[in-house]
Amino acid sequence: MKWFNIVGIQSEIRRIRWPKLSDLTKNSFIVIMFTVAFGLFFVVCELIASGFLTIVGF
Repeated sequence: MKWFNIVGIQSEIRRIRWPKLSDLTKNSFIVIMFTVAFGLFFVVCELIASGFLTIVGF
């Protein structure tokens, strides 16, 4: 384990490339929209299921 010392850790830290602000913003927006879409999907499924159960008589 060459990297398991101070010099190795420092060299690995220098190799880290952080995402640009535009990429971070775009990816965050995609994640938030996907989460909202899933939430709406589950709400619609719940409404359909409860409506069906009401019609059936449960």
